[in-house]
Amino acid sequence: MIAGVLGVLLGLLLARSIAAPLSRLATAAHRLAQGELAERVPVKGSEEMAEAAQAFNDMAASLEQAEILRRNLVADIAHELRTPLTVIQGNLQAILDDVYPLEKREIATIYDETLVLGRLVGDLRDLSQAEAGQLNLNLQATAVQPVLEGLRSAFAEVARQKDIHLHSTDASALPPVLADPDRLRQILNNLVGNALRHTPEGGQVQIVAEKNGGGQNEGRVRFSVADTGPGIPADALPHVFDRFWRAERSRSREHGGSGLGLAISRQLVEAQGGEIGVESEVGRGSVFWFTLPVAKE
Repeated sequence: MIAGVLGVLLGLLLARSIAAPLSRLATAAHRLAQGELAERVPVKGSEEMAEAAQAFNDMAASLEQAEILRRNLVADIAHELRTPLTVIQGNLQAILDDVYPLEKREIATIYDETLVLGRLVGDLRDLSQAEAGQLNLNLQATAVQPVLEGLRSAFAEVARQKDIHLHSTDASALPPVLADPDRLRQILNNLVGNALRHTPEGGQVQIVAEKNGGGQNEGRVRFSVADTGPGIPADALPHVFDRFWRAERSRSREHGGSGLGLAISRQLVEAQGGEIGVESEVGRGSVFWFTLPVAKE
């Protein structure tokens, strides 16, 4: 009888030691389902229970981070839409109240703001399609030199107005890359446009295309856009390809575009089998680079 009682007590203790962590895990899961994303469980108990608790905490942390990013995205989109909508609404109200005359100049101001909205919506569409893997890419052997020549020609007037020396290397000897020509131009347009925007008068912007070295980068062409702008702080470098990220948010409307160009560029490069990165030093400028595979014969 004594042995039986001891066995029952030992069984109850063992069952409790197993059931208690499971109960805590179930309670935490219910709270997580109700939106309490900061919920965590202690990592203790047997090896299996500790592993399950750690997996739960990792999942909860991932959900919390995703929710933070979602809220930030909604807030950023609302912020970007607010300014052009306010301008459009204010100007239209002024015209209706006869404060502004109904002239082409006033209509042109409103039209410019609609273009800003159109670009933002287009950028958001491109980014969402790229992140969902739904971009239609027309991959083909693409010669590098004509792309660089067209790029230099497109930005020549902007560089002249800012007294910036825009230079590109001779890429006629490079092999063609496997890329979508339109998307390749879009990536380079984003990078060169950013470089010109942040480079002061009298500065330089250089576009370089060269064959990568050996190792895992063999068989790739490396494109880079270097500027002599203010540079990016080291703690900000991991965030430059994030959506709506800007080094100085106070300059977003004047100098930052929609804040989606670099995020879109990263998605486009990766969708074409390449890599993208940035090197920068405060006071010495930045170099944005990406690689694309060489087209096979």
